[in-house]
Amino acid sequence: MFIESIILNNYRAYKGCNKVSFEQNGKNIFVLAGNNGFGKTTFLTSLVWCLYGKLMVDVDEKFRREINDSQGYKNYSKLNLNKSSAADLLAMQLDNDLRRHIAKTGYTEQQKAIKDCAQCYVEVNIIDTFIPSIPCRRISIRRTYDYFLDNEVVEVLIDGHVNELAKEVGYDIFINDFILSKDIAKFFFFDAEKIVNLAEVKSVEEKRRLSTAYSEVLGIKKYEDIRRTLENLRLKLRKNAGASVSVAKLEKLSAEVASIEQSIDKSIDERSTMDERIAALKIENDSLQERLIREGNAMSVEELEKQKALLKSLQETNASMKQKFRDMLDLAPFAISGKLLYELYHQLRAEQDAKAKTANADAIIYALRSTHQELTSNIKNAGLTESQIELLTSIINDSFAHHVPAQTPAGTTCKVLLDYTAGEINEFQALYDNLRFSFSIAFKQLVKDLKNNSNFLIKTQKKIQAAEQDDRNAEVAILRKQKNEISNEISDLEAKIRSISEKIGVLNKELTVKKKQLSELSKTMRVDDVDKEKDAIAERIIAELTDLLQTLRHKRKQSLEAKIKSEIDVLMHKSDFIHKVRIDLEEDIIDINLLDSKGELINKEKLSKGEQQLYATAILKALVDESNIEFPVFIDSPLQKFDSIHSKNIITKFYPAVSKQVVIFPLLGKELSAGEYEALLPNVNKSYVIKNYNGVSSLVEVEPSKLFDTLS
Repeated sequence: MFIESIILNNYRAYKGCNKVSFEQNGKNIFVLAGNNGFGKTTFLTSLVWCLYGKLMVDVDEKFRREINDSQGYKNYSKLNLNKSSAADLLAMQLDNDLRRHIAKTGYTEQQKAIKDCAQCYVEVNIIDTFIPSIPCRRISIRRTYDYFLDNEVVEVLIDGHVNELAKEVGYDIFINDFILSKDIAKFFFFDAEKIVNLAEVKSVEEKRRLSTAYSEVLGIKKYEDIRRTLENLRLKLRKNAGASVSVAKLEKLSAEVASIEQSIDKSIDERSTMDERIAALKIENDSLQERLIREGNAMSVEELEKQKALLKSLQETNASMKQKFRDMLDLAPFAISGKLLYELYHQLRAEQDAKAKTANADAIIYALRSTHQELTSNIKNAGLTESQIELLTSIINDSFAHHVPAQTPAGTTCKVLLDYTAGEINEFQALYDNLRFSFSIAFKQLVKDLKNNSNFLIKTQKKIQAAEQDDRNAEVAILRKQKNEISNEISDLEAKIRSISEKIGVLNKELTVKKKQLSELSKTMRVDDVDKEKDAIAERIIAELTDLLQTLRHKRKQSLEAKIKSEIDVLMHKSDFIHKVRIDLEEDIIDINLLDSKGELINKEKLSKGEQQLYATAILKALVDESNIEFPVFIDSPLQKFDSIHSKNIITKFYPAVSKQVVIFPLLGKELSAGEYEALLPNVNKSYVIKNYNGVSSLVEVEPSKLFDTLS
């Protein structure tokens, strides 16, 4: 599939007919450059509007936000007409009768001036497209909004003619089913700066949304939809044939399931609205910060509060360190004593050994004497004669008198000087070990830490003093107040989002339970004889689809893991930084994990913004490849946050390979440097510059090699 040309007529900043032509000449990159506010993003939006109309809310949250901000799609559509054309139309002061007449009969040749002012349209001409059962070479899609009649018309021509089959199914459905599904369009129309969102998927709900996109891109969703349709059919058959009581239960459960699903959708919409509000507030917050910097005050309100909290923590740490220092100083005399402490240690050890020897000798003598006494006492009970008793007693006495001393022998020559108790000896041992092995190192480290902490504390105090002094500047004070209010609102919204996410989690669990109850109840209900064959066929197909989906998910999972890893290896300059990519699938949740060479998870939050963008880009490229969908890729804000090495990889390896047709919308000099463009140039097919005079934009083709000359 290749877009041959795009026409914007009276669309927003583009007054009159503006045509961009593309051609196939072996080079796949097309550049549409322009300054901020000239219409780069508008051009990209025009394509999404042309293809999807009011369904563009399902393509990207930013479109949903823009439409909501416009108070609905009708008001949003009115803004599509070029302001100058709208003013010219209003100046004609046309009456309602004419409006009704034109609505009924159409514009006449004499009313061409009214038509030219009243209508804006976007037309996309596509070639090399395969449509089953419809031979075609070119498909033209035009969406027109008429400001005067306040209506929107979409036309699809195949080789210049209306196709009855396409008309019958409906042009919006035809585009969605045969050109590009709205559910996966975001992978082909994207802001490179926002693509990092793919790498920041954290919550269960975000993982669930990614899983939905994953299923759509990889062709899994269509089988899931068929299975769901068949399950609903079986449910309908049971409703038609079941007893009134059972049917009532079935309908009640079905209503509860539908109600929970509505609540989930409503909560998701609420959260999306809040996410959009936070995004807008953060932009405003950054703008205020820039103004503060221009005023010579780089510290925001929240930063000031953080500095004050840091100061308090530093002060507490300082006090704790000083107390520890004082405790260590108490030990300093012992450390200084050196040799004396060593001698004391050995004296205590000698005394301890002497006491131990004496205690052991006393114990032995006591045991022997007790044994002697016991033996002599028991002889009388041995049944011996008097002479035998006297003889045996004499022998025992002589033996013990020879071996058992009358008193404890002198065990050592050590003189007891200290006579410490066991507890006192243990305390001294601990002190001695501390002084010998760790005191010096710990003391030096404490002195160093205390010095560093004190220096940091002084610097923090100076920062706070400077910031508080700046607050006396009235303008700075106002900016700080505004920034503080925005920060508070962001915090409140983030708290509400967390609450909503928890609510969605609870609702999803409840939904799972209700669906299971519904399934179990339906199994107990019989169907009419006339519908039994239908039910059996549906049951068999559902079982086969379930097996197919399990196999397909496994194969797609392995293939996608390999492709993401391959793309990461191509794009990242760190050799084997990411050793493996692992995709975990659990029901309707997908989680993509990165593993290092040890098999341990890599924290994606610790990746730089550039690395996160590369990782997300690798996911995008892998999904596009796996989808087997041939559609041009449109990239706004290219190369944002990439360093020179990563930019080169994107330019030389990603853009030439992601699609047969790649259209980028850079801000020259900022989002695409001259050096980067030089590397891109061999693959550049055509280049256009968006010019703007008095608020009116137009597209001017320039020789690719001369593109940067337009900056001068």
